[in-house]
Amino acid sequence: MTEAIVPSDWKQVSSPQARDRLLPDSLPVTAQQPPKRRLRTTIIQAAGWSMMGYLLSQLIRIASNLVLTRLLIPEMFGIMAVATMIQVSVAMLSDLGLRPAAIQSQFGDDQSYLDTAWTLQIIHGCLIWFTCVLIAIGIGRAAEYGLFPAGSVYTVTSLPAIVMGMSFCTVIMGLQSTKLISAFRHLDLGRVTFIEIVAQIVNLAVAISLAWYTGSIWSFVASTLLAALTTTILSHVWLPGQHNSLYWEAAAIRDLIRFGRWIMLSSILTMIAANGDRIFLAGWASPLMLGFYSLAFNLISMLEGAGGRLFSNVAMPALGRIARERPEQLSSMFWKMRLPLDLVFIGSAGAIYSSGAAIIDALYDDRYRDAAPIIQILSFSLLIMRFGPLSAIYLAVNEPRNQTVMNFIRAVSSFICLPLGYYLFGFEGAVWAAALYGLPVFPAILYFNHRHGLNNFLYEAGVLLAWPLGYLAGSIVTGILHNAGPLF
Repeated sequence: MTEAIVPSDWKQVSSPQARDRLLPDSLPVTAQQPPKRRLRTTIIQAAGWSMMGYLLSQLIRIASNLVLTRLLIPEMFGIMAVATMIQVSVAMLSDLGLRPAAIQSQFGDDQSYLDTAWTLQIIHGCLIWFTCVLIAIGIGRAAEYGLFPAGSVYTVTSLPAIVMGMSFCTVIMGLQSTKLISAFRHLDLGRVTFIEIVAQIVNLAVAISLAWYTGSIWSFVASTLLAALTTTILSHVWLPGQHNSLYWEAAAIRDLIRFGRWIMLSSILTMIAANGDRIFLAGWASPLMLGFYSLAFNLISMLEGAGGRLFSNVAMPALGRIARERPEQLSSMFWKMRLPLDLVFIGSAGAIYSSGAAIIDALYDDRYRDAAPIIQILSFSLLIMRFGPLSAIYLAVNEPRNQTVMNFIRAVSSFICLPLGYYLFGFEGAVWAAALYGLPVFPAILYFNHRHGLNNFLYEAGVLLAWPLGYLAGSIVTGILHNAGPLF
């Protein structure tokens, strides 16, 4: 990013409220900024890059998964699920919302603003790792004193060391250049996609090589660290723009925190809701059963990830731009973005329910057959997950508190439904609870959408017809896979 030319230096505006009243023509103008393209063209190109990157990423991930499930034992996937859950949970508990704050901010093109965000990002990454180390030590000590059920994942002796090693990637990721933020802000995702794919290839090559030679769970840890290092280095040397330097600007801090406080609270609640299943199951289930659950969950989350990626990487910046420049078009653009997402999610739910067992049989060997009923149950979560990306519209209209309320409902529901399902119906009841705990958030979505004129009950009923169509397609796929036999 080149040096900004600011007509009236935003850092001299004393209060966030005063800066918020700045007119669009008094905002920073970046020298040598690329000429403006039509918004529709920009969105289409950004969506194309985002989805191409996601599809390639998932193909690499599936290939890695297929190979690693044959080189490593199922229990290792359960252990890694817990280690990853701890790292992600701590990161979300302290999420400052730097990326969305900088993307939507009027001052997101000012270099001193970005350097301040970079400084915060580095501190944040180090604090996450330090916290994970303390948690790992606490888990180890609690296991020594017999505070966890015998045979649960928390009692695995190698878990604390794996958590410490795995979470160091947050320190590496904290050093990533804010050129990434600028690329997302301007929907310039070509080089960002390249970086993601290269990092995935590094992850795949290292994980498979080490698993082949050692058969150790540490192949996961090493591949994760090297992939994070690859992303960080390329973010500095491959993306165009000014290099970051340590900087601390009080006005920038206030602007970041003003928006980020809601993101932080929302992230805390998201963490509780999204990771409640593994938090509880790690104490109730063996590493083997949690490994089955993790494999099934990961297959389902690939679809959720596609929708979330489009809305966070493309829809949120695009809707934010529309809200700033053409607010009268916000509603129509939202519906155009939502329809394909709903059809894919609902249709996939029906297809996975009817063909789940065939998918597991085709992808994995007999050791993983018990994952089949789990993926069929979790397919119903797609009917609810499709509402998750809707929060992009609330961020675009500068109402992040709506997202916070929705995540609060999910968190409370998760911590009520999961234990209740487990103690009433055992492991299967907990899986059903993990699939359906998001249902209570639907009334809140209707309320928030009503305030912005975004409710359409005929639409909500009509898109559900995609489920039986998906079920039929899944049945056809089941017949094909049954006749073809195992694919790998």
